[in-house]
Amino acid sequence: MKLNKNKTFQIALLIIAFCVNLIYCFNNIKKYTDYTNNWECDLFYRYYEILCMHDGIDPFDIFERKITSEKFVGYERPDKPTEPINGRKIVHSYPAWHAAVFWWYGYVPRWVCLAIMGNIFFWSLLGISRWAFHKITTTNISDHIINILFLSISLLYSLSGIYCFLNYGLLLLGCTLLFYKSLEHGHDMLAGLIYSFIMIKPQIGLLLIFPLFFNRKYKTIILAAFICLIETCFTAYMLNKSPIELILQIPKIGAPFKKGYIAELAINVFGPLGQYINMGIFMCLAAVGSYLVHNAKETWIRFLPTLAFIPFWTYSQYHDWLIALPCYIYILNDKGKYPRIFAFCIFAAFLRTIVFFAYSCKFYAIGKEGITVFLHLSIVISCCLMVILDENQNKIIHNLFNKLSLSFGNNNA
Repeated sequence: MKLNKNKTFQIALLIIAFCVNLIYCFNNIKKYTDYTNNWECDLFYRYYEILCMHDGIDPFDIFERKITSEKFVGYERPDKPTEPINGRKIVHSYPAWHAAVFWWYGYVPRWVCLAIMGNIFFWSLLGISRWAFHKITTTNISDHIINILFLSISLLYSLSGIYCFLNYGLLLLGCTLLFYKSLEHGHDMLAGLIYSFIMIKPQIGLLLIFPLFFNRKYKTIILAAFICLIETCFTAYMLNKSPIELILQIPKIGAPFKKGYIAELAINVFGPLGQYINMGIFMCLAAVGSYLVHNAKETWIRFLPTLAFIPFWTYSQYHDWLIALPCYIYILNDKGKYPRIFAFCIFAAFLRTIVFFAYSCKFYAIGKEGITVFLHLSIVISCCLMVILDENQNKIIHNLFNKLSLSFGNNNA
């Protein structure tokens, strides 16, 4: 196999980055996977949260110190003080419809819950891998090597974090791919059912409304909203509360009121309003991007601009980066059309690896999280540029360029 100098250099960089990422992620897994004593596990947060609900206890009443409970809920035990960050309380709970879907947690021991969800995560990973394999089209061996290394570097951090903390990110990515399949085959009602499940993490599900709206999938949106409402009513009945009260809790839950690396910068500049300015900017970018590519031939491509900005509009955390997998797939497929943008993506991935290495060597001042978030953002924005500039996917931009060209030609004439 004869390689040109450019591909040889790319493969060499990616191999170095892959090895460093692998070592870093292995150390992470080794450090955090003692599930017998690890309270800081996302799955167990949810498990104990629902156990409290089975007792008729709203987790928010524990966060607000209205009542106490021996059951563990949230980032701190109820008997420990909760320190506010920038005036925002540390609150981590899921919406009421999550409790309705996973109400069965309260009927099984913790190890059974772990076994069931671990098995579901495993099959989700297999389904995601199969989808990714079929979407990447290449016959060149060197391209296969670059694809595998680039995807591994892009996903190892997310996957190791999900493995450590058993986050729903892997499950929701699998559901998102099923969501695309349902829409591709015209099963709008099935897509609505899946969409209601994706909404258990509103920071992932909410922005998907833009591509659905621009593609006139109103049945899907209405059905998902109706299912979430019914599930909220169930939880409200079990807690003896008003469904409206539980819905109004939603803006208070999750990482927007804990942390978000880009959001923190906006908060430092604009104060508490910075959180909402940050969210508004990324919502607008997702909406505009979704509109520009809403005529793309393949359904999943219509969602790429939204998926690119989901990890940043509220959270900027490792497990939500995984949702951007289709963006990486598109970058790999179109690297022949946009080799300079692809080379930039490889460089950004390599820089992110250097930051990992510096952090693992205790060079904390380099700011691992902030830099990796911005480098990841630069990669997915590159994906947005590629899909928006592609004349086969974007009739709006293509027609605009044609009109400008004609106008320029007429003026010269």
